[in-house]
Amino acid sequence: MAEPFSIVASVVGVVFPALHGTRLLLDDLQKLKDAPETIRCLVEDVHSVEMALTTLQTVEDQEWLSLGIAEESRTTISTCTKACDQFRAKLQHWTRHSEDGKLARKDRASLGFLKARQITAMSEQLQNCKLTISSIVSIATLYSSIRHTRMTEGIKKIISTKQTEIEGAITTRDKKLIVLENKLEELSLSSDEQEAAGSTESKAEALQQLEEERKALNASREVLNKLLSKSQEEAIAKAAAKNQSHSSTVIFGNQNSGFQAGSIYGGISKISFGGK
Repeated sequence: MAEPFSIVASVVGVVFPALHGTRLLLDDLQKLKDAPETIRCLVEDVHSVEMALTTLQTVEDQEWLSLGIAEESRTTISTCTKACDQFRAKLQHWTRHSEDGKLARKDRASLGFLKARQITAMSEQLQNCKLTISSIVSIATLYSSIRHTRMTEGIKKIISTKQTEIEGAITTRDKKLIVLENKLEELSLSSDEQEAAGSTESKAEALQQLEEERKALNASREVLNKLLSKSQEEAIAKAAAKNQSHSSTVIFGNQNSGFQAGSIYGGISKISFGGK
């Protein structure tokens, strides 16, 4: 079994590639001039994921260990990275006739019509990624806030609000999965004659994009379910009690004599003064 801190380090290790891939895709999208509305909406989604990943970097090791969702989070983040990398490669192929960000007529028509389904699927996948990451940060922040705080009525109200947020995220994910399954079924049953020119390639790419979105939704389910469990008042109260029960041994002076000063966090026990 992997050591707890090595698991946390593995999460941190996938955040940096995710941020890099997200920023590369964002840069490519922002360079496109007079892009269709679907692309402009996608820019907003990519930017929101970048911001969520940046905020995720503020989650401390203690919170990762308390939540116990490091492995599931790593899967979600890696899936997001893969989606950005793959879509960026597709985007470069779709805009190969354009120069200096100015879309050629053929490329603009492709982005606005033929590839619209894939762009929409990517947008929805990014929205799910952002929702999941934001939920992680939200509950991690709650755990951090109660580390040195007793359970009060105000904290209980915050816990209730966070539970509602996570339940809402799960509901949203479930609805998206139902819609996605319907899209996959419809696209799989459609004939090539029903598609536009160049449909064989577009249909295969669209199916692949939807499959990737389904994988992402399934990955986020594991994270959100665990977050819901960790957002229960009993779980948080237990974590708070555990943090407050930590004790420290304080030694004063060189070889246990003299005076020394410092900062102490948590309970204090086993204090000794004076002689060696």
